[in-house]
Amino acid sequence: MTPEQLLQESDLCVKCGLCLPHCPTYRIRQDEGDSPRGRIALIQGVLSGQLVSTPQLHAHLNRCLGCRACERACPSAVKYSKLIDGIRAVSTQQGDSIERWVRKIALKLVSKPQLLAIGMGLLQYLPLHHLQKIRGRKLQRLIGFGLNIHRSIVWQATYPPIGEKVGRVALFLGCISQFSDQAALLSAIRVLNCLGWEVVIPPKQSCCGALYQHAGDPVAADKFQAQNKMAFGDLPVAAILTIASGCGAHIKEYENFPVASYDVSDFLNQQPWPAQVRLKPLPQQVIVHDACSLRTADTVYQLLGQIPEVELTSLPENSLCCGAGGINLVTEPQMADALLAAKLARLQTSKATILLTSNTSCALHFAAGIRKAGLNIEVLHPIQLLERQLLDNDHPTG
Repeated sequence: MTPEQLLQESDLCVKCGLCLPHCPTYRIRQDEGDSPRGRIALIQGVLSGQLVSTPQLHAHLNRCLGCRACERACPSAVKYSKLIDGIRAVSTQQGDSIERWVRKIALKLVSKPQLLAIGMGLLQYLPLHHLQKIRGRKLQRLIGFGLNIHRSIVWQATYPPIGEKVGRVALFLGCISQFSDQAALLSAIRVLNCLGWEVVIPPKQSCCGALYQHAGDPVAADKFQAQNKMAFGDLPVAAILTIASGCGAHIKEYENFPVASYDVSDFLNQQPWPAQVRLKPLPQQVIVHDACSLRTADTVYQLLGQIPEVELTSLPENSLCCGAGGINLVTEPQMADALLAAKLARLQTSKATILLTSNTSCALHFAAGIRKAGLNIEVLHPIQLLERQLLDNDHPTG
């Protein structure tokens, strides 16, 4: 959006304040600058020339998690996500130099699998006491999350179905999810194969571009979009499936994408299950975290409800962001940890030993917090739990 279009969109906000109780950063800070209407006022001030662009102003803008809860509550249907992405794109100063440097490194690492693989490989040879000497909370967090990333595997071009073939789908690997969500990707392949779906993985696919779009670099985001259109465009498939909800939400906004895309849970929830595919009972409580980027009504609950005896429970205050927000779990550690603390307190009083989430950043964020709190709770993608309960134990190999 151009500055003029951003101003026009921002004028739709009547400053009613109905968004305030839904905004996670406002609930933590109780500062108008960290509320949706406050940020819109700052955007209007910058674009109209009434406010000078300063690091403090951009600190308010950068703390936005992009959860879009305000959009769902807005009676004027203000496209807040377009405004926050747009101001980051047109502004020349986004925080201090260290902030920009950390964001740049984080973006490069998570969106370039080759760089991430090299970086993770080097970290394996760096003694722990050297890592502990690295200064800067944000850089330490980036390295800490990186140490939990798995090594890359070789993906097959095609994973054939088990039994009669009912169709063909393409699987989007994502960038960081290739490393952090390998188990979920393999689980998705196995479940799809068991239901008769052939799974293909285009080798030239790239990062979806969401992180760059939300960081104010729409040019880079558009390049990734163009690359994925080439990778997936000519494939004779029924659908493109994603396991990372952030990627899935962004791909759905691609312009003129040739094939329909679905979150894997959405897709599987619409498919008939062959009589021979059965699920083992799971007589225990499982807590479900609803990622901000996957708000499809009850899809995960309906899908996993097919597991006999399972007790699915929503994580209390699921509508409130956990604080991960793409790379915000690294670049905004105080806000991320404050929001996660409330979630962990809820988990501590539960009887669950499994937490399900469909978002890559959320999964990393929860897993780190759960380890630190010493809780005996496993963080899984919903498709992993579904795959575990399949009676057949054959697994695809990477």
